[in-house]
Amino acid sequence: MEIPQSVRNLKLCYAFKGYKQKVEDCITVTTATEFFIEDSPESKCTVIVEHASEDKKCKVINLSSSEVVLLAIDNRLITNREIADAAVFNTGDFHFIEFKTNAEGNSDKAVSYTYDKAISQLKSTMDLFESNLSAVGIDFKNKMNIGCHIVVAETFPRNNAVEITKAMDFASNTLVPLHFDNEIELLSNMD
Repeated sequence: MEIPQSVRNLKLCYAFKGYKQKVEDCITVTTATEFFIEDSPESKCTVIVEHASEDKKCKVINLSSSEVVLLAIDNRLITNREIADAAVFNTGDFHFIEFKTNAEGNSDKAVSYTYDKAISQLKSTMDLFESNLSAVGIDFKNKMNIGCHIVVAETFPRNNAVEITKAMDFASNTLVPLHFDNEIELLSNMD
C-alpha cells in the first residue's frame, strides 16, 4: 500500500516508529464524499462501515472527494492507555474522535463524568501526537486545522449548557475546538 500524502506530510510513520503496530497497518483510506465510522465491538477499534449502527456512528463528509485517512488509535496503534479512539484527516484537517456511544446516565453528574473522561482521552492523545510530531520537526497545531469530537448515542441525555461550557473550557486550554455532534466535515485540503 502506498502511504497517503496526508500521512507523509505529518511524518506519522516516522513519528510513531517503534510502536507495537505500524501506522500504515492502522489506517484505512477512502475518497468517498460521505461515509460512516464507528467503534466496532468486533474488532475493538474504529472502522469505516457501509451500514452504521443506528445511533453509534459518526458521519464524515468529504465534499472534495479528496483522499481521507481513518487512523485507528485506541486498541490498534496504541494499546493499554486512556487515549482517543481514532483520527480522521486529510492534508489540511485533522480530527480526533472519542466514541462514548455506550455511555449511560440520567443525571447531570453522569453526563459530566462521561464528557470529562472523553475530554481527558482527547487531551492526552493530542499531547502525544504533538510531542511525537514535534520530535520529527512537525509543528502539529500550526500545520493542521485540528478538531476534537465526542460522539455519543442519540439516546444519551445531552445537556447543551454543559456541552457549551466544556467546549469553551477545552478551547481556552488547548486552542482546539471541541464538538459534540456526530458529524465531521472535512474542509481543508492543503497539498
